[in-house]
Amino acid sequence: MSRNIFVFSGGGSRGAAQIGMMRALLGAGIQPDIVIGASVGAINACSLAYDPTPERVEEIADRWMSMRAKDLTGSRASIPGNVLRMRPYLFSADRLRHLITDWIPVARLEDLPVTAIVATTNLNTGLARHHVTGPLADLLTASAAIPAVFPPVMLDDGDGPAPHVDAGISENLPLSAAAAIAGPGDRVFALDVTKPPAARSLRTPLDVLIGSLAISIHNRSPAVFSGDVEFIPCLLDRSYYCGTMLDFTNTGTLFRMGEAAAIDALLQAGVTA
Repeated sequence: MSRNIFVFSGGGSRGAAQIGMMRALLGAGIQPDIVIGASVGAINACSLAYDPTPERVEEIADRWMSMRAKDLTGSRASIPGNVLRMRPYLFSADRLRHLITDWIPVARLEDLPVTAIVATTNLNTGLARHHVTGPLADLLTASAAIPAVFPPVMLDDGDGPAPHVDAGISENLPLSAAAAIAGPGDRVFALDVTKPPAARSLRTPLDVLIGSLAISIHNRSPAVFSGDVEFIPCLLDRSYYCGTMLDFTNTGTLFRMGEAAAIDALLQAGVTA
């Protein structure tokens, strides 16, 4: 029996476009059998896996519309103290973790009604890890833990405890996880809101770090699917500039752009429910 696999990329505030993509896919009668997510895409993916209905998508949309950077980071006044104390992060992850538990009231990943896979990066090896079980809040906090911005999260992925950070460092669009499980007749929908690297003014160490991460995220080899797996990329216009990764002032526009991108992808692929 064929399955629909939704793969959600990371992308910071551009993740809002995935709401529009979900509207289009579910509106076309396409239900996910498996969701796979990286970084903010992992939060969106698991939010959908909790209740894969159009009503749930609108609930997530309402939460996105009220999102502000401080909801994730707290006050910037905490930065000097964290730097002086030589902590390996600028902001505590407490607010991010609270948002996750508020949005998705499930204790463990494997308890979600729809099968979900969460990608992280093992900081010891630099390799992507694809989790199918484990504490949901820990996994999603790790998946979205931008290095130096949020602290690494200790996870045991089978080789003992190790620090894990943002999935985008190793694989911003975790197609390798989909390629590993996709079989004949399966359809893989990529909800890709990846932000391309852009020229930056390198005024601070953080500018250099974020610029380096952007290049690392962009220069990844694509996964290869067998010929009997249908791949449908829903791609947000990469020329659209919507501010920094934590700028949530363009959420409504991103909803509309994401929905239009997914509708266009379905039309081009001739995909129906």
